[in-house]
Amino acid sequence: MFGVHLGWAELAAVAPVAEAAALAAVRCDHEDAWAHAALGSVCFSTRRLADALSEFEQALALNPNFSLAQGYYALALSYAGRSAESFEAAQRAIRLSPRDPSLAIYHGIAGYARFTERRYLEAIALAREAIRHRGDLTGAYRVLAVSAGMTGDSLLAETALGELRRTQPNISLHWIATQLPWANEADRDHYLEGFRRAGLR
Repeated sequence: MFGVHLGWAELAAVAPVAEAAALAAVRCDHEDAWAHAALGSVCFSTRRLADALSEFEQALALNPNFSLAQGYYALALSYAGRSAESFEAAQRAIRLSPRDPSLAIYHGIAGYARFTERRYLEAIALAREAIRHRGDLTGAYRVLAVSAGMTGDSLLAETALGELRRTQPNISLHWIATQLPWANEADRDHYLEGFRRAGLR
């Protein structure tokens, strides 16, 4: 499901297989935090945010030190419009596992939370940190592009958009509007405006 969010895989092709596997894992062991995190990822990508939050919360209740579940919980919180909680959850994921292979994701999520709060310079700094850890993370380039767009830094926006197109060639305003699971239109419109100002069509 990670690949779906990053624009590397088609939701319609991946979601049914992923959901069947996640449900089977939960049936096999309802106390397996990984199973609940997997199901939460499917729910997130298929726009069932309340279910996603519930599954991530269950995973964290079973294993409070599960940094990946904490990071994905932060992502779901951000799309649910709960930016402050999202930022704190991303920071917990970073503290839990400061050398985690998914550290770039946690910084990118924290950056998106700051973007939604209109704290664009902090969002830019966090997106750059995410990119430093992983140079192909489309989510971080998205945050960098929209934040630069909103601050009027056209050079940075152009550079970020170029890198985003390298890592996600199919990126478009239509893809953004239809593929990401916002709970409210205001957050979606804010993101789209950042992309328009960055030069995405």
